Amino acid sequence: MKEEKRNCKIIEDLLPAYIDNILSEETRTFVEMHLKECPNCEQTYQEMIAEIKKEDVQNTENVKIIKKYKRKIRTLKIIVALTIFIILAVGFGTLSFRYMIVKNALIKNINYDAKGNFRLEYYEDSIERYNYHTTTYVGENKMKKVKGDKVIEYWENDKHYIIDNEKKTYYIKNEDIKENDKLNIPIMIIPEMKNIVNENSISPIEILKFILTSNITVQAEGFRTKEYYVIKDMKKGLKIYFDKETFFAERIVQGTLNTSEYRTLLSSVSWHEVEKPDFLDSYILVEENM
Repeated sequence: MKEEKRNCKIIEDLLPAYIDNILSEETRTFVEMHLKECPNCEQTYQEMIAEIKKEDVQNTENVKIIKKYKRKIRTLKIIVALTIFIILAVGFGTLSFRYMIVKNALIKNINYDAKGNFRLEYYEDSIERYNYHTTTYVGENKMKKVKGDKVIEYWENDKHYIIDNEKKTYYIKNEDIKENDKLNIPIMIIPEMKNIVNENSISPIEILKFILTSNITVQAEGFRTKEYYVIKDMKKGLKIYFDKETFFAERIVQGTLNTSEYRTLLSSVSWHEVEKPDFLDSYILVEENM
């Protein structure tokens, strides 16, 4: 009896190795013979097999859960990466669009190109409601500005005439209208953006700073059944409308009461519209500070 119990103890110790199939042939035969003769050890063997199967099932489920979790993590990483990419792409596209609008707005509304003559009409109110306006004629290295039917400025080469029609006087500023084959007519339509311009050049860094730090939004908007690029500063109640093709400013709205409108006519100035005013012979030349 003691011998039988001792054998059962040995078999119980050998069962894990037997199940893992790592016993020698002789020992394996010994275990199998004992299991045939000993119901208790056979029951222990079956219980161990059942427990192993249960653990295998549990491990399989755990593996499935881990795999499912990993798939979700991978999917989430892809979604996050795509979201970041889309945000960066949209941000870069928006920034590029705003940069292009601001740059072209500055180029076309601060220093005008002399290769084509043009007429710039400025209305202190709506074109439809207010006919008394200022017209600037530019061409042949000359500029003439007329308010109503009175000439108030004339510029030819390096002579800039400032005319006072009430006092019948004028004075001359010695400044060259032509520089690097361009007419340098500083018609500042956008005073809020003048800090971007440095010595008649436009700084890309300043444009970016203006876009990123100012309270400005740039978008497309319709007016008079026409689409414009619009620079808005809603904090100041400012809206500037730019023609989509020429980028000339055509309308400026400041708050709810002040509206300025500009109309630009390219290649429209004839020679007599920029001729020197003949009435200056009857006006008195004075010093600038008078």
